[in-house]
Amino acid sequence: MEIIRLDPGELYIGTAPAEVHTVLGSCVSIVFFHERLKLGAICHGRKPDHVCRPATTGLKVCRELGDHVRCSLEFMLAWFDTRGVPRSELEVKLFGGAMMFANSLAGGTGLGMGKRNVDTAMEFIRSRRLHLTASDVGGPWARQIVFFTDTGEIRLKRYRKSAQELERLEQLG
Repeated sequence: MEIIRLDPGELYIGTAPAEVHTVLGSCVSIVFFHERLKLGAICHGRKPDHVCRPATTGLKVCRELGDHVRCSLEFMLAWFDTRGVPRSELEVKLFGGAMMFANSLAGGTGLGMGKRNVDTAMEFIRSRRLHLTASDVGGPWARQIVFFTDTGEIRLKRYRKSAQELERLEQLG
């Protein structure tokens, strides 16, 4: 089985068994999995939203696609749509969105990037009537996840870090 490292701003669509590893701070990973066809997709979005106009025919790729949660989700969902996968059969899982910066951890008044990323993902999931089967979001924890594209299984490990360590991790993704 191939092992894939998913860095911030990347997404991966698996048509063969693979093990996808990523580490999240305020970033989020959203997983789409289709049991019958054994197809899986995962993104590592750093920012919540970007205005790009999707094409009504075909599949348009935004140059900033992987960085933005909404763009990544639009792309992954369109990929499954082009394969005739019914949205009702997709399993969707959401991870990350930690409050990573010292201001957020100290109760700062600004809306943190992690929360904005989670809110964007949840709004997309609800508006498309997708089925969220698992989530682990928010809090002060960095997360390491491993996604198995052929089973949909997720292995998750949380890491509690100091504010300084979390800020450094956030710089990396």
